[in-house]
Amino acid sequence: MENKKDLASTYNLHSFVMAVVPAYVFPALMSFIAGFLLQQTDLMQASYSTIGLSSLLSTVFSFIILWQLDLGRILVQKKRIRALLVILLMTGIGALCVSILKLPSERFNITFSAFLGAAILTIRQLVKDYKNEKK
Repeated sequence: MENKKDLASTYNLHSFVMAVVPAYVFPALMSFIAGFLLQQTDLMQASYSTIGLSSLLSTVFSFIILWQLDLGRILVQKKRIRALLVILLMTGIGALCVSILKLPSERFNITFSAFLGAAILTIRQLVKDYKNEKK
């Protein structure tokens, strides 16, 4: 019974919002500020489109994948392997989207943002799970 309670508290609407909002806001804000300071309008425009959006989508898909893996009890004990697989999958999907959409100029922005979104979410889940295990 306690296991179901932990599972419900890990993946719910609140934790979803707490994961996706920063996944869009922080990469977009950081790249916008960098573009502003460097006076690069193309970076400022990419901050809210390709950079923020790809990080957001990566986080959403990573959250759904991790949620489904937990529901199916797949790789539950091997959280680091699960995190690595999700990060590699999201980075690969980001690179695939660049190829399909023919956006070679945005290759770095999209691929790195996809990596960042997945990495932040999975590492955050690892830390959160570790704290819960210590209690």
